[in-house]
Amino acid sequence: MDVIMPKLGMTMTSGTVVRWNKHNGELVTAGEPLCEVETDKLNNEIEAAATGILTIIAQEGDELGVGDILGQIAVVEGSEQAVVVKTQTTGGSALEKISANGISLAVQRSGSGYPLILIHGLASSMSLWAGLDQSQFSAVEIISYDLRGHGASERPTGAHTLAKHVADLKGLLSALGIQRAVFAGLSLGGMIAMELAASMPEMVAALALIDTTASFPQETRNLFFELASSASFNGMGAIADTLLQLSFTQQFMDANPKMTTTIRKGMLASDAASIAAACRMVAKIDLQARLAAIHCPTVVIVGAQDQLTPPALSEQLATGISGAALHIIADSGHAAPVEQPAAVTAILADLIKARA
Repeated sequence: MDVIMPKLGMTMTSGTVVRWNKHNGELVTAGEPLCEVETDKLNNEIEAAATGILTIIAQEGDELGVGDILGQIAVVEGSEQAVVVKTQTTGGSALEKISANGISLAVQRSGSGYPLILIHGLASSMSLWAGLDQSQFSAVEIISYDLRGHGASERPTGAHTLAKHVADLKGLLSALGIQRAVFAGLSLGGMIAMELAASMPEMVAALALIDTTASFPQETRNLFFELASSASFNGMGAIADTLLQLSFTQQFMDANPKMTTTIRKGMLASDAASIAAACRMVAKIDLQARLAAIHCPTVVIVGAQDQLTPPALSEQLATGISGAALHIIADSGHAAPVEQPAAVTAILADLIKARA
């Protein structure tokens, strides 16, 4: 069982290990404080989620991204395991582990009111949304989660399919008692949201499709298969730099070296088998025939410099969905919520007001 850097608030992207309360190789008990981590706003203790032998990976003083692995617990057979990891913040939000569709998903909720569900993309995590300005969302509960095989969510073995990801989302909504919401998805997250809107329209009040597409051209499909192969045989280190180049503009990376380093660390800490499986899935997805079934208020958002899903693909997406509005954001690549969070926040706030 992994001990991960928790997300202590929507704006947190990284934290520093202050000290370990236990030594490497020691027996730890479920619920026992393991270590203290520090962010720019507060310190927090991480508790053991199970009883077992601790292996320390991150050393005191190390700065790691949200979802990075701090250590591992070799669980003692038959020991009690915590269902929810409590990482309470001064703002009242917490990282939770919620069972959905037979797996454990890491979830964060903040605010209260109408639900806005945020779905990140491939080889990312819910920290993607950290830059959004929550003060612009009036009477809204923001719910973000890590996809299966990503971030702090469970990493089940086997192939990834769009059907599994949609079932995870539906299971999460059921567990949270949510029958209808606004959904915003980036890249793979947008594909998941599109399929939900087409198959369960009663659940989707409005839709924001960010730097995504209904299907990729063959050249990009081939790229995803190559990335899957590299990750499978050589680990995340073989594809992390390629993913960074595809996700962000060079100008952004040059101007934000610390954030870029943190994001890269998060990619390196990802489970290579899960990311490879997700790459193969994305390469095969084709939702073109599903677009006509989407009838809710929809905005299509794309960075003007997006290399992976360029504006031409977003134009096709907006044309295929009745009434969809296209927004092209200047000075942004594939990860618009990171590079231009204010622009994305403003569009989402307007969409929530216009929900069906």
